[in-house]
Amino acid sequence: MRALYFSHFFPYKASSSFTFSNTVLLGIGGNIGDCKRRFESLWRWFAFNKHFFILSSSPIYKNPPFGFENQKDFYNATMTLSTNLSIVDLFRLVFYLERRFGRSKKREFKNSPRTLDIDIIFFNDLILKHPYLKIPHEKWNKRESVLIPLFLEYLTPKGRK
Repeated sequence: MRALYFSHFFPYKASSSFTFSNTVLLGIGGNIGDCKRRFESLWRWFAFNKHFFILSSSPIYKNPPFGFENQKDFYNATMTLSTNLSIVDLFRLVFYLERRFGRSKKREFKNSPRTLDIDIIFFNDLILKHPYLKIPHEKWNKRESVLIPLFLEYLTPKGRK
């Protein structure tokens, strides 16, 4: 069943215009455990890290799985961050954060259940096509789990906390 969830951090829009040199859009998702709480912990991690400034986030969107459909519904959200990290450093950090928040190093199979999935959707205007990393993220514009949170993120009024 599709639903929207709102919390203190989802949605969020910064009232300050502070920025670093790079802007990144992350898609976050999960369907194992308390995903909403995990998303808020991830938000706090970024908020207290000196290499990031949170510009905005979407509400949390609950939606049915795709690909492998015999699993629990997913929770998804988007976050727009400003960072001084390079794309390579950010890519490494994403893998670290997924593991830190409970994801195993290896997926059991494509579209399998997971505690936390973090996708780099955009990094500035970068276009990158490597076997292990594609920016913009492949098929982002065909995934309801990205499009609906992204649309809602940009509808959030400025200054909402």
